[in-house]
Amino acid sequence: MKSMSRFLPLLFACALQVLPARAEDDKKPDTQPGDDDVKQAIIDAIKLAEDKTYSFTGKLDVEAGGSPMLNTEMKGTHKKPYTRIVMDMMGQEMEMYTDGKSAVQMDPQTGQWKKTEGQNLGATADAEQMKKVIKSATWDKSESKVGSHVCRVAIAKVDKEEIKKLFAGGGGMGAQAKMKKSSLKFYIDKATKKVYRIKIGMTLEMDMGGGGGAMEMAVTMDQRFTYSSKIKLEIPKEVSELMKGGKDKDGDHDEDEEEEDEGSGK
Repeated sequence: MKSMSRFLPLLFACALQVLPARAEDDKKPDTQPGDDDVKQAIIDAIKLAEDKTYSFTGKLDVEAGGSPMLNTEMKGTHKKPYTRIVMDMMGQEMEMYTDGKSAVQMDPQTGQWKKTEGQNLGATADAEQMKKVIKSATWDKSESKVGSHVCRVAIAKVDKEEIKKLFAGGGGMGAQAKMKKSSLKFYIDKATKKVYRIKIGMTLEMDMGGGGGAMEMAVTMDQRFTYSSKIKLEIPKEVSELMKGGKDKDGDHDEDEEEEDEGSGK
């Protein structure tokens, strides 16, 4: 399976370990003919990035019943076929790797690496899966800058059941929740056609059980990417051994890719 958008299920899986999800308030899409062309532009951008090397940063916010529950930052690196993500979860550092087929996470209690079960970390959101997740898409009327990159903003309408299956892995609280809203934006560079930012969010209503009734849960994430062939990603030996069919530490080599500095953007 190709490895581009594995940052999506990784981050949602991290969030769903806590509690899911509220979508951000977004401007309505600029509805117009050519929705299929916009969807294809997103898919093409994902395919383009699948073989690239990049680092990424992100912010994750979780609310429960309208009250803040978690606010954290994360960072990661992707070099085909591996992705590494590090973030603070409730005061504990969480580190994990995936090769698109298997996922391995550090147990903060024991300091030992273990294969992650019961989450959709391995079944990554590649271009084919995103074709199912995205029902339609439109361009925002306004362009936006991400660092020095002038981007068109694609606003996607998602299939709620498909995106829930993808990010909740078919089990756990996320899979049982009733999805009410979702929001997905791709910031695509006009010149290079690469994705430089993804904003994502969901609103779910969850049955707390035990007479607790329903509660609305909220997750929003904002990720930004920097592409560079100079990025290195070393895979710990224990991690490689736990992954089925592990490859060499550096993965495949990107050719003809320039170093870029995305900057913080707005």
